[in-house]
Amino acid sequence: MITRYLLIFMSIASLLSDGCGKKPASQSPVAADAPTIKVAVFADGRITADGQPVTIDALRESFKTLAEKKGVVWYYREAGQSAPPPQATQVIQAVIAARLPIRLSSRPDYSDAIGFDGKPTQQ
Repeated sequence: MITRYLLIFMSIASLLSDGCGKKPASQSPVAADAPTIKVAVFADGRITADGQPVTIDALRESFKTLAEKKGVVWYYREAGQSAPPPQATQVIQAVIAARLPIRLSSRPDYSDAIGFDGKPTQQ
């Protein structure tokens, strides 16, 4: 379930980065006090940012501001074991376009993070 979720994300990231001639973003760790936006994508396609409904266009603008502040996106997708709604792909594309680091979570309270091995870790 989570491995599939991670593979979908990595595939999208790979496809998008292969087509862009820009140098990849730095892999430096994110500061502990970095600003965050907690994004949730629900199975029905609804998107929230920090608990409030948001459009993909408004989210893109928020990501631009967050990137200027060297922030990070915390991302949760409801029903991660099933095929994602199109809005999930749009959100991931917006994160990549803004060149933001992302923390994936399998829980709606963002209390875990998905590691590179596809397994959740407690935070």
